Amino acid sequence: PSSRRNGAFASVPEQQIQQLMKQGYTRGLSTSLAQTIKSFPLRIWVVDNSGSMQNTDGHRFVETKRTQDVKVVSCSRWNEIRDCIEYHAQMAAALEAPTTFRMLNDPACGPNSQQFGIAENSLDAHVIQEEVDRAIYIMKTAQPGGVTPLVRHIQEIAQSVRELEPQLRADGCRVAIILATDG
Repeated sequence: PSSRRNGAFASVPEQQIQQLMKQGYTRGLSTSLAQTIKSFPLRIWVVDNSGSMQNTDGHRFVETKRTQDVKVVSCSRWNEIRDCIEYHAQMAAALEAPTTFRMLNDPACGPNSQQFGIAENSLDAHVIQEEVDRAIYIMKTAQPGGVTPLVRHIQEIAQSVRELEPQLRADGCRVAIILATDG
């Protein structure tokens, strides 16, 4: 398996594999996840934080008192997506996978809180942990509200990917774009 180190691909440290295995992934799946960085060197999440995310028809997994056991509980759409983004921010850190999270509306959680990233500019473990902590802070602090300007975000992402297109094609790579929205 390989991961990105200093701009190049290198062997995935056993620690990364073990970290994923502790989450319940098999060794093979852990290795496969680590290798996705080769094909998808960038992941872009569009996160819906519009007013409709206040609806309470979401679901989330909650650990029970028994080991290795979870139950599904009802929650708002926002709580569901918040847990999802927190999980994927931690996964991006574990894989050192450059990942951008774009909120549809400014959450007003400090400067640059509408767009934040993991492992985009540095692979230093301390920097990545600070990025994860900031992502979790933003997701826990933000509250849904406003409209759903999805088209504008998709157009902006399309433009940024077009700018990367020559290098992506030369390297045989793609960008994963995840729309985490209710509409």
